[in-house]
Amino acid sequence: MVESPTPGTGAGGWRELATAAFVVVICAQAASGMVQGAAPMSLPAISADLGASSSAIQWYASLFPLGFALVLILAGRIGDLFGTRRLLLIGYAAVAATLVLSAVAPSTPVLLVARLLQGVATGVMAPQLSATIQRLFVGHGRTRAFAVFLMATGGSFMLGQLLTGALITQDLLGLSWRWAYIPSIPFAMATLVAAWRVLPRTFPGTAGRLDLLGAAALGATAFLLMFPAIQGRNAGWPLWLLVMLGSSVPAFLAFLAYERRVIDRGGDPLVNPTLFAISSFRVGNLITVMVSLITYAVPIYMILTIQSGFGRTPFEAALLTAPMPFANMFGALLAAPLVRRLGRGAVAVGGMLTGLSSVLVLVATAGSPDTVDATHLLPGIALLGFASGISIASTMSIVLHEVPPAYAGAAAGVQSTSLQLSGAVGIAFFGMVFYGAIAESTDKAAYLTAITNVQWIAVALAVLQSLAVVF
Repeated sequence: MVESPTPGTGAGGWRELATAAFVVVICAQAASGMVQGAAPMSLPAISADLGASSSAIQWYASLFPLGFALVLILAGRIGDLFGTRRLLLIGYAAVAATLVLSAVAPSTPVLLVARLLQGVATGVMAPQLSATIQRLFVGHGRTRAFAVFLMATGGSFMLGQLLTGALITQDLLGLSWRWAYIPSIPFAMATLVAAWRVLPRTFPGTAGRLDLLGAAALGATAFLLMFPAIQGRNAGWPLWLLVMLGSSVPAFLAFLAYERRVIDRGGDPLVNPTLFAISSFRVGNLITVMVSLITYAVPIYMILTIQSGFGRTPFEAALLTAPMPFANMFGALLAAPLVRRLGRGAVAVGGMLTGLSSVLVLVATAGSPDTVDATHLLPGIALLGFASGISIASTMSIVLHEVPPAYAGAAAGVQSTSLQLSGAVGIAFFGMVFYGAIAESTDKAAYLTAITNVQWIAVALAVLQSLAVVF
């Protein structure tokens, strides 16, 4: 193992980023980003090859952010307790293993389990990547490092889309949707070996008590909310599912009450309810929920519409949606100057642009199904990516603006969890609307109606996002 190097001071400019440890961190994030870009492109192929139902497709899309969200905060604390390097290697090895499991999955249930485990493994790894950058760099060097990290995330996501779309379209070796995972496996394995050799040594510290019961309670609350949302339409909404859905609210209130008791006992809660007494944190997390409901779900149902509704190949769908992650990177870069100039108004700008992107899609799909082409969606797709970049980056800044430094780590963890968890819920609830409009139809008109319904909901959420900044 390598001793921890002296952190960069920023004096070396961009050249100081050319360290073996930082390259490994970027490669680890890129491997994860490639799979996240690839997964949505494979949905129709999974449905065709494994006979996956619409509910199974929604679970496939939702389980990754759900697993990620439920371990994110705990993983950061465990990394502090047992050492960042050790937990990064464990998490990344688990990511590589779940890629293999996904690629060889013989059935839909196995693939769903693999997808959930992949989210958990990535949730274990992700905080360690950020912590490693924090240790390697200081000052402007750290700012540059995180900028490169975010660009690598967006670039690898887009690469995953395009590569998977091309491979599934060609159906090389008859492996169909499995190409969403196969290219990342050797890359992940090589990066894992390099990480073991070059990552700096970190030593165990103290992280307080781990709130395992709180994590379990939050997971149960999420399940009570998501299971009825995904299964309800197919099951005909029996009473027991409605009761299950309704019970998610008291379950969440019970979770918050338990977290308060943890604080009263001098413990370390998973989510500190006292943070919500801070106005900017409370409103910022509410905006985070609205942003992630759109940014996680809408792209997935756009991809499904392009492939299944317009009959485009996976590669054509990848090309048509590639402007979204590309524009997202530029939106994120613009967020910082917007926040400096407009403050909370930057979030309103993101919301208005998101609403405008949905309006562009609504206009593009308003004609006769025979006259509407998938290429007409391009302006709305690109603008959604740009708007999402502004919304997410500016919201992250605003959420932490008034949080005391002593609580900054916990506050960032809560927001990241809100982002992922509400993204998973958004996939479920948008899916209820989307598949409710399609039913069993395969007609283009049904898909246009479905995506229109999705866009109207996105407009409503975008308006609420823009109005929320006045509170």
